Amino acid sequence: MTYSTPRAIPRFCLASTIAGILMSAAALATDATAAKSVGATTALEDVVVTANKRAENIQDVAASVSVQTGQMLLDRHQEQLTDYASYIPGLNVGNGGKAGLASVNLRGVASVSDAASVGTYLDEVPLGSSSRYGSPANQILDLLPYDLDRLEVLRGPQGTLYGAGSMGGLIKYVLKNPSLAHSDGEVGADMGAVDGAGNPSYSLRGAANIALVQDVLGMRISLYDKSLPGFIDNVYSHKKDANAQRQQGGRFALLSQPTADLSVELGAVIYHNRADDGSAVSYTGFTATPTTDGGSFGTVSNPVGDLKQTHGFPQAFNEHLEVYNATINWKPGAFELTAASGYSNQRTSTTVDDTTAIAGVGFLPVPPGALLSGDTNVQVKKFTQEIRVASQHGKTLDWMIGAFYTDEKVNLVGSPLSLYLADYTFLGAPYPGQTQDSSYKEYAAFGDTTWHVSEKFDVGAGLRFANNKQEVSGTGGSSPSTSESVSTWSLSSRYHITTDAMLYARIATGYRPGGLNTVFLPTEIPSRVNSDTLTSYEVGVKSEFLEHRALVNLTVFYIDWKDIQLNSTTGGSTILTNGGTATPKGVELAAAYSPIDGLTLGWNAAYTQSELTSTEPGAFFLTGYQLPGVPKFSSSLTVDYTWAALKNWTAHVGGGIRWVDKMWLTGVEQLGKAAPAVEAPSYALANLNASLTQGPLTLKLYGTNLANKRAIQGGLELINILNQPQQGDFWIAQPRVVGVGFDYKF
Repeated sequence: MTYSTPRAIPRFCLASTIAGILMSAAALATDATAAKSVGATTALEDVVVTANKRAENIQDVAASVSVQTGQMLLDRHQEQLTDYASYIPGLNVGNGGKAGLASVNLRGVASVSDAASVGTYLDEVPLGSSSRYGSPANQILDLLPYDLDRLEVLRGPQGTLYGAGSMGGLIKYVLKNPSLAHSDGEVGADMGAVDGAGNPSYSLRGAANIALVQDVLGMRISLYDKSLPGFIDNVYSHKKDANAQRQQGGRFALLSQPTADLSVELGAVIYHNRADDGSAVSYTGFTATPTTDGGSFGTVSNPVGDLKQTHGFPQAFNEHLEVYNATINWKPGAFELTAASGYSNQRTSTTVDDTTAIAGVGFLPVPPGALLSGDTNVQVKKFTQEIRVASQHGKTLDWMIGAFYTDEKVNLVGSPLSLYLADYTFLGAPYPGQTQDSSYKEYAAFGDTTWHVSEKFDVGAGLRFANNKQEVSGTGGSSPSTSESVSTWSLSSRYHITTDAMLYARIATGYRPGGLNTVFLPTEIPSRVNSDTLTSYEVGVKSEFLEHRALVNLTVFYIDWKDIQLNSTTGGSTILTNGGTATPKGVELAAAYSPIDGLTLGWNAAYTQSELTSTEPGAFFLTGYQLPGVPKFSSSLTVDYTWAALKNWTAHVGGGIRWVDKMWLTGVEQLGKAAPAVEAPSYALANLNASLTQGPLTLKLYGTNLANKRAIQGGLELINILNQPQQGDFWIAQPRVVGVGFDYKF
C-alpha cells in the first residue's frame, strides 16, 4: 500500500512512497450480519449481496465477503473509508491525510506503485484509472454513507467477473434504489467538537423518494454537506487549523419498471471534496541505522509540536467527481439480461510543497532557505459498457456470459515549480511544467457457471479473456503504444454440512495491467512494464448456530504473486519495474454472538504475512520484510445493545475498540536508493455511540478516538533529489470527537 506524489512526470520534486495502515474506529459490526430490532427474537439477519453479479445470501457465497450497511455506518458516525475498514478483516486503508487520498490493500496485496491492486465500483460502474497514469493506488472514492444501501468488500482476486485492477479484491458501493411503491424522505444533521480544532464539525443530509407513477416510476434525490474543521497548526506559515476539509455532493436516480420483467435505471452522482491541507504532524530530526542486508531503518525525532506541522505551503487537495449510469435489466423467462453503461469524470488538483526536494543540495542555484511549490492537475475520463446474460438462479446449472469494454483517457498537467524566498518573495519559475496524456482501452469476454451436483454440494468455474491497449504522450515526445492479452480464471466448490454451515474452497487468479515508462526516463530504464499476476488459494467455513444467535466465518488463504510492479526512483522521478515475487498468506475471522434479545457481540481479526520473497537484480526493495501498510495482526471487539426505554422510545448503545499491529510506512529498500524505512507503532482506538428513537425521530450521541490517541496511520520521510532525508511527515488519526445529531424520516 504505497503513496507517491502525484508528480509522476520527471522534475526536481519529491519522489518517494508512503504507506498507510488500517484506520481504526471500532464499533459494533460483523462481516455478514446485523441484529434485528428490539421486540423480536435477536437472531442474526440474512444479508443479500451481489458479489457474483447476482443476488445471493452472503453465507452462501463461496468466497470471503464483508458487508456493512449505510445505516450501520451512520449510527456509528463512520464517514470515511478509513473508518469503514476498522471492522472488515484483511482490509487495510492507508490514511493520506485527506478524504479521497488513501491507499488500499486487501490480504496484504499492497499496490507498492501508482497502479491499484483493489478495484472500486459504484453500483455497476467501475471507477478510477485502470492504468497507473491516474495514480489510482492513491486516489479512491471516499463516499459518505448518506445515501448508501451497503458497502460490499470482496477479498481475494476478482479477475473473472470484475477484470483488471481487482487482483487483491474489490470495494463496491451499492446505493439505495428509488422506491416505486411509496413516497418518503429523511433529513439529518450532526455537530461535534474536535480536539485541537477552533471550530465544530458538522454534517447536513437529506433525501427524498417520490413514486411518480405507482409501481411503475420512482425518483430519488439526495444532498449532503460535511465540514471537518482543521486541527493541525502550521508553525511555518502561522496558520492555525490549517487542514479544514469540506465534502459536498448529491445524487439523482430514476427507476422505471413498465412491466414485471423489465426495469431501467438512470442515475447521476456529483461529489466535490476540498481539503486546505493534510492531517500531517512534522518531525525535523531523522537518524538512519544501516541493516546487515544493505537496507536502513529510520527513526524520527524533534517533533514540531502536538498537532503541528511545518511547511512553507499548504498541501491542498481538490477533487470533483461526476458519475453517470444507465442500467437495463430484462427477464424474458429462462434468463436475465443486464446492460450497464457508465461514464465518470474525475478531476483532482494537488498542491505540493517541494521545498525539501532542494534542501541541502549545494550545487543548485537557489538562495538559502528558498521555498519551492507547484500544482498537479489530473483528469480521468472513463466510459464503460458491460452486457451479460445469466440463467435464472436456482437451476441445476447456473451460468453467466458477458462482454465488457472500457475507454479511458488521463490528462496530467504539472505546473512550473515556483521559487520563493523564505519571506514568500516570488523569484520565478525556474523548473518547467510537464504534461502527459494517456489512453487505455480494454475489451473482455467472460463466463461463469455453477453445477449443483446435489442439494448440498456444487462446483463452479469462471474464465475471462481481456485485451488492453495503452498509449502515452507528453512533454518531450511520445512512447510507442503497447498492448497485452491476459486471461484469468477461477474454480470453486462448496459443501453445505447443514442448512446453516458451509465449507468452501476457491482458487482464483487476477492481474493488474502493465504499462509504459515514459520516454523522459534514462535509456537504461525498461520502456514498458508487464502486468503482474497472482493465484489465490482459499478455504473457509461459514456457519450460524444456536438458533441463528451465533455466527463464525473463518478463512485461510495463500497467494502466489509474480512479476510485482514496484515503484523505484531515479533522479527525482518515479519509475516502475517488475520487481519480483511475494506469497501473502493468513487467516481471517468474523464472529458474532447474541446471548440475549437486543445484545450483539462482535469479534473480527486478521493475521497476514506479506513480504517479498525474491526480487530482480537491481530492484530497490529488499526481501524478507513485511510489505508497507500491512499489519501482521489486527483485531476489533464490538458490542451493541438495543432495548425499550421510557414510553414509546427505543434506546441503543454501541461501541468497540480496534487494535492494529505495527507496520512499515514505506518499503524497506536498499541503502541510498530511497529514504530509510520508518515503522509506525501499534495503536488502539475506541469509539462509543448511543441513540434514542421514537417513531420517525432518532437522537444520537457519539464519540470517536475517545482516548485521544495520536495514532500514525500513514506518512513518509521527505527527501531531496539526492535521496537525503529532510523532514518527516506522518498522518494521524482524527483526534477525539464528541458530538450529537439527529435523523428524521417522513
